[in-house]
Amino acid sequence: MSTIRFLVSLVIVLGLIIIPGLSCAPEPTETPTAPPTPTLAPKPPTLSSPANESTAADLDVRLEWKASADASSYALQVATDPDFTNLILDQARITNTYYELNSGLAENVTYYWRANASNESGTSSWSGSWKFSTPVLNLGKIAFASKRDSNFEIYVMNFDGSNQTRLTTNTADDEYPMWSPDGTKIAFSSYRDGNMEIYTMNADGSNQTRLTNHAAHDLFQSWSPDGKKITFESDRDGNFEIYAMNADGSNQTRLSNNTYKDGWPAWSPDGTKIAFMSQPAGSWNIYVMNSDGSNQVKLTSSPGDWFPEWSPDGTRIVFSSGRDGRDQIYLMNADGNNQVRLTRNTNNDLDPVWSPDGKEIAFCSDRDGNFEIYVMNADGGNQTRLTNSPANDINPTWR
Repeated sequence: MSTIRFLVSLVIVLGLIIIPGLSCAPEPTETPTAPPTPTLAPKPPTLSSPANESTAADLDVRLEWKASADASSYALQVATDPDFTNLILDQARITNTYYELNSGLAENVTYYWRANASNESGTSSWSGSWKFSTPVLNLGKIAFASKRDSNFEIYVMNFDGSNQTRLTTNTADDEYPMWSPDGTKIAFSSYRDGNMEIYTMNADGSNQTRLTNHAAHDLFQSWSPDGKKITFESDRDGNFEIYAMNADGSNQTRLSNNTYKDGWPAWSPDGTKIAFMSQPAGSWNIYVMNSDGSNQVKLTSSPGDWFPEWSPDGTRIVFSSGRDGRDQIYLMNADGNNQVRLTRNTNNDLDPVWSPDGKEIAFCSDRDGNFEIYVMNADGGNQTRLTNSPANDINPTWR
């Protein structure tokens, strides 16, 4: 009996010693498991805002897309053309699903954008591209040429005709002003060197810089939508043809090469085409070609069609035509269809240009005895005179 008591006591004592030791022993720890490395590149993100084909409220735009599974970063491209050759933004390693685009956008321009996603295993293809347009923040200013000071000089005025201000003061003629897309410069043609040459200046008339320097005439200039190039007309090779150059005057290149006259080039808003007037059979007509001079297509066939200008959305072309005896303003689709007469006067209406929002057209007319600048609705209604000078006011350009 005493032996049993001894064994029971021993078990109790050993339990008191072992059990506390076990309770104080550190618990085993587990090594954290690293998230698995993706084995496949992520799928392209889905664009979400601004909505496709929408118009932004201002020039600050937040571009947003939905997250792609397993993506660690994103890239974003914004361009002025659907092929993304004219990029204004090419940004990689974006860790958010949005990008604040607070600079680089111009008024009344259509932009295309797309995104892709990346991780350690690779990069997705680009998402489908969307487009948005920037608004017209105001109706800006109209530049024009006036002979009110004995020879043609460049002037600028508000869109309602107020505050007419002289920009050039030369003894020779300065004509055919054309705003740069961002509105900071004006290109114009000047006869100050004995023949017409292309110049640029700041929007206030300062920093007048000569771009062409040729014994022949260089004139009728037009900016590309991205502001990087200028097209113009020149007879340096025997007859007037269309040329292009960089905005600083470098790399002057011939685009058309015909045995007859080509002139008055006008760049389409997307930068892919150039409308121009051509005289293959003794009479001017409107043509269009690719921006490299290829694929020249005739749009009009009436006698005396000239001065083409694209609408801001690129769907229509306004032009002057003498098909009814006097120059009048006409409108047609960009493919030449649906030609409609807008003005009906016994005098001449010509040299039309669009307002930045595409709702109005400025032009010059001699209906009141000498050429003055007028404006009308895009359907020809509400024709209103803007200038009232005893000399000719011509060549309006609007931005």
